[in-house]
Amino acid sequence: MKYLYLIIYIAIGWFLGITAAQAQHQIVTGRLVLENGNHEEPLSYANVAVFRLPDTLLVKGVVTDTSGHFCLDFKRKSKIGYLLRASFTGCVPLLKVLDEVGDTIRLGTLRMHDEALRLSEVVVTAPLKPMEQKGDTTIYNVAAFPTPEGSYLEALVRRIPGLSYDPKSGEMKFNGYPIRQITVNGKDFFRGNKDVVLENLPVRFVSQLKVYDKPTEQEKITGMKSNEKNYVLDLQTKREFNGTLLANIEAGYGTHKRRDLNGRMMRFKENGDNFMVSARSTNRNSTTTDEDNISNSVNLNVSKNVKEGLSLSGNVNYMYNRDGGQSGTYSEQYLSSGDQYLLSENDQLGKNQNTNGRFDMNWDISKQTTLIFSAMGGYGDDESRNESRTATFNAPLDADTKAPFAHIDEIGREMWINDNRQQTLERGKRFNYDLRLELVQKIGTKGDFLSLDVNHTYQKNRQHAYTLSSIDYYQLQNVSGGDSLYYQNQYRHTPQSSMNDEVRLGYTHAFTKKSHIQFSYGLENDYERLDGMTYDLSRRETGHFVLGALPEGYEVDEVDSLRTRSHSRTLGHNLSFRYNYTDEVWGMVASVDMTPQRRSIEQATGEHYADTVVRSVEWRSQLSFSYQKDGRFFVLSYNGNTSQPRLEDMMAPTDYSSPLYIRRSNPHLRPSYRHSMHAIFNNFQKGFMASLMWNQTFNAVTRATYYDRETGGRETLPVNINGNWGIMGNGYYDKRIKQFHVNINASGGYDRNVSLINEDGTQNSRSVTGATTLSSNVRLAYLPPWGNIDLTGTWTFYQSKNSLQNRNTYTRNYTCGIESSVNLPFHFMVSTDAGYVFRSGTGMDGKSDNELLWNLKISWKFLKERRGELSVYWADILSQRKSFTRYASATAFSERYEEQLRGYAMVSFIYRFERMK
Repeated sequence: MKYLYLIIYIAIGWFLGITAAQAQHQIVTGRLVLENGNHEEPLSYANVAVFRLPDTLLVKGVVTDTSGHFCLDFKRKSKIGYLLRASFTGCVPLLKVLDEVGDTIRLGTLRMHDEALRLSEVVVTAPLKPMEQKGDTTIYNVAAFPTPEGSYLEALVRRIPGLSYDPKSGEMKFNGYPIRQITVNGKDFFRGNKDVVLENLPVRFVSQLKVYDKPTEQEKITGMKSNEKNYVLDLQTKREFNGTLLANIEAGYGTHKRRDLNGRMMRFKENGDNFMVSARSTNRNSTTTDEDNISNSVNLNVSKNVKEGLSLSGNVNYMYNRDGGQSGTYSEQYLSSGDQYLLSENDQLGKNQNTNGRFDMNWDISKQTTLIFSAMGGYGDDESRNESRTATFNAPLDADTKAPFAHIDEIGREMWINDNRQQTLERGKRFNYDLRLELVQKIGTKGDFLSLDVNHTYQKNRQHAYTLSSIDYYQLQNVSGGDSLYYQNQYRHTPQSSMNDEVRLGYTHAFTKKSHIQFSYGLENDYERLDGMTYDLSRRETGHFVLGALPEGYEVDEVDSLRTRSHSRTLGHNLSFRYNYTDEVWGMVASVDMTPQRRSIEQATGEHYADTVVRSVEWRSQLSFSYQKDGRFFVLSYNGNTSQPRLEDMMAPTDYSSPLYIRRSNPHLRPSYRHSMHAIFNNFQKGFMASLMWNQTFNAVTRATYYDRETGGRETLPVNINGNWGIMGNGYYDKRIKQFHVNINASGGYDRNVSLINEDGTQNSRSVTGATTLSSNVRLAYLPPWGNIDLTGTWTFYQSKNSLQNRNTYTRNYTCGIESSVNLPFHFMVSTDAGYVFRSGTGMDGKSDNELLWNLKISWKFLKERRGELSVYWADILSQRKSFTRYASATAFSERYEEQLRGYAMVSFIYRFERMK
């Protein structure tokens, strides 16, 4: 309760600070030009003044510079009106009421007229519409959503109804649908870099935001559209900023080795000639306790319109990540006669670096022919180290996942099954590329098309794995009557490569502009090769052994029985039929795909050899109806498809590489069939969305588990099973009322998972786990021009029930929080967020599992045009951050805790630069 009082005190103090900040300086900017027909001339040294209403007392005046720009700063008082007057010799005076209350009023270009034209025209002004709907495109006028001075696109998105952005996950949504791409002036640019533009593009550069469902190039040309939504956010930049160069650099350092260095440079043009380069080295968002974690990246994006109908775009990216941390896990393995219980603690460190690039070309060769080409590729290497301890018991434990082995000596020997201490090191290198060509040719004048798609993909990996482990078996005795001990020092090398080639030819016929039918034939060839060599190094150990260092002549220690080889090839013919009807209101999509396949696999493990050819036919079907009118959208769809079992699950020889986890194959597996229904209703104008989805799988492939109660080991076998299904519903409401923004989201679902468990070697027991998930989220935001106040509340409920032990396990999480920012006088800004998390559930200890996360940031803008910004950020002020995760499957329930960094402070400096063309 004291935390609730603390949040209330914070809110009251914040309100008082806001009240004091409402009388503040206001800046008015703009540009004066003389309009003479189609020609405009800048008005240099024109007079611009602000008067108080109603007594028209002069407040402040300035003159324009040589290019006609002016910037006027005055102190605005509440409940008093102000009028701007611009005058120039020989011109009609211009009057404008300043009714906006933000820190900055941007008037843009103001056009004055010659005195001789005083009576030639009458100018009528009207309020700017915040939102317009043109077809399926939603247009937001940025000027209707005032933001604090110096705001970036993220602050604007917060104020627009229907749009939302989560900076932690990087997910952006429109009325509940994910926005998959951000474009600039209709041109593809920010592929995979949504966070960069949202956090670095100034609001004042943007005139409009457009959200629409973007069809693929083939859909756009042929008219064969689907009911799947592919929303794109398009940024329309202001004409006066066309060609402006934007740059910024930031440096920050804090406690616990927190650091952040980043710089960006970008430029946009209306014709689509854009570029951006960015670099960053940071660990400010890393919450694990390893202080040496770091994320480095360099990105280059370029797009260019070469000529009418020919556009090019591409990007090159380099990334390096180091991520280490400690975690603990408690798990209950479901058995028919007494469950098994596992404790585990891990200390892991991962490093990876990757260089990749992409090139796209869209070329309208003629009015009838379009060529689309894309190429992408990448190279990288990674390394992961893990030191762990896992113990299995035959009775429930009173253990804490924060420190699983803290009181391990108090557990009686009769409860132990095994104790496994293990070190692993894995290193790998990977290389891949993908080439795709699409050619669309129009036939005749009725809208018939021929399309050709060619795709080639190649991937190559080389993995090196080192394992050093010792296992104590407490239920087994050695020859001398003591506990049995297993020791392993192993090195495994697994080179792997795969290649895919696909050619598809399609014909689209247009009955009318609304009705289309398409036939296509595709030929696909897949090839995969995997080899594995295992070496037993335990016999060659002398003195101290360094994990990852191979002794000289290690090749003679290869274990022939664990040598594996797998070569597989799949040849498929795809026949597809599709019908599409789309008008302004109704839509229908119906499709049937048939793919006869010939799959061959050659596998060997030691002396075991398998060479098999399997022929099968896969089916896919879809039927969907849609209705769209007056901002309302409804779709009902059905999807069904067969899925052949993997050849490795059918023919792979038994894998004995781990004594506690043995994998077998099953040649009697049958194809699976999964079908689902999905219904969505959306009222865009009222901000309401509801959806319901149901799925079921027949002959689902799951791994039956055979437990050895003496060793705690598991042996798995793939089998077909029925009874897997799930249902999920979701509701979403988003509404803006003047300066208030309300967002409500609620969802619920139920999943039923079935598996087989055998613990005596004779009879399988069905293990059925039903998992129920409920969640709701409420956000109430007050969004005045000087900042924001957000109140949030979240509730989640998770319950799992297993049939073997009739065990009911549940978890409840409640979160209430406040997030706010205020622009203060003298260009200071204070922002804070606080959230209290209350957890309850099976095995949870109330107070020790709860947390109050409170973060605070104070920033000050200074230097010319406020280009410099100095800030102080204090994260997790009360040092209470925790990380709990609970999840259930058909065979087990687990809880995981990851050690977290508790509180840090960072000082940062940002310098922003703009160069107008």
